[in-house]
Amino acid sequence: MNPKTTSRSDGNSFLGTFRRPRLNGLLAGLLGLGGIAWQPGVLATDAPVARGAAPIALTPAQIRVAIEDAERRSAAAFRPDPSVPQSIEHKWGVQIIRIDYTANGYWLGFRFRVTDADKARPLFDSRIKPYVESEKSGVKLGVPTAAKVGALRTTDRGGNIKPGKIYNMIFGNVGAQIKPGDKVSVVVGDFKVEHLRVN
Repeated sequence: MNPKTTSRSDGNSFLGTFRRPRLNGLLAGLLGLGGIAWQPGVLATDAPVARGAAPIALTPAQIRVAIEDAERRSAAAFRPDPSVPQSIEHKWGVQIIRIDYTANGYWLGFRFRVTDADKARPLFDSRIKPYVESEKSGVKLGVPTAAKVGALRTTDRGGNIKPGKIYNMIFGNVGAQIKPGDKVSVVVGDFKVEHLRVN
């Protein structure tokens, strides 16, 4: 069955090759990154609106600009951390992207991209227990284990590590012992990356 198209009079005609549900989902995901709220049939910025006032509808040109801006923000969020020495990637086959203070400080999310699956394999060894260490206090925090899920990290039990893919490792941070702006080291066996600033 051919995808449903929209007419030129439709404000979303430049995206008319998408079915309506798919279009709504695409815009919700992309525009959410750019700070713009999307509801089916209504597109409005997240700027304060007077009580009872209708949301401000955007033109197709404004939607294009918003999507392009969201894509740029998304790309920036996945760029490697320039402060990390290139020797880390040469030795371990990974690019370090960032470490985030998340879930109201309950977790720290360590994000990295695999560039060489063979070199990176030790980071996915389930026998090795990773931890993050505060360079200020010296506290060491490990990866929590969830019921029916196990440790909140990817392992290589299924041989599923792929180059070019981004992986996450979650460290527990009960009591928010490590805070945004703190510098930390991430250690996984012999792998160690230092002086990462928590976002």
